[in-house]
Amino acid sequence: MNSKTLVSNLKGLFYIALVVQVAFFVSFAFKWIDISPTPPLVSVVLERYALLITLLGIPGSLKLFSMIMNKNNHPEDNDITTDVYKKAFVTRFGILFLVATMNIVLYAISFNQNYMLLTLITFTAYIFSYPSNSYLYADEESIQQDEEGKETN
Repeated sequence: MNSKTLVSNLKGLFYIALVVQVAFFVSFAFKWIDISPTPPLVSVVLERYALLITLLGIPGSLKLFSMIMNKNNHPEDNDITTDVYKKAFVTRFGILFLVATMNIVLYAISFNQNYMLLTLITFTAYIFSYPSNSYLYADEESIQQDEEGKETN
């Protein structure tokens, strides 16, 4: 797959998922959609685990993306690089998507402001997962610089 096509497809996925989650989040926040039971069923233990999952999931997904991209053994091959980037992006975005969805659902059930804050923090982490060409072309530029450095020596 062409790297420009891949990035545009991933941007489409990014915007669709973000708009759907924001729409549900706003709908629950303004109580346009109400799925909460009469007595809230969310315990303190669940709140602590949600906080722990969120606080580990965000930096963990960003670090996992970096680790997957660094394991690219053939940066000169554009096809392998795009496949590795696609796998790394989907992994990172999937983790962030699941964390945000978990917090949105828990907020919809309990209307606890902690879940709202955790959702907003996860939406902020989405900014760092925006797909770009820089990872795909950074490897090509470093190879060219290495070759130019070898020619001058």
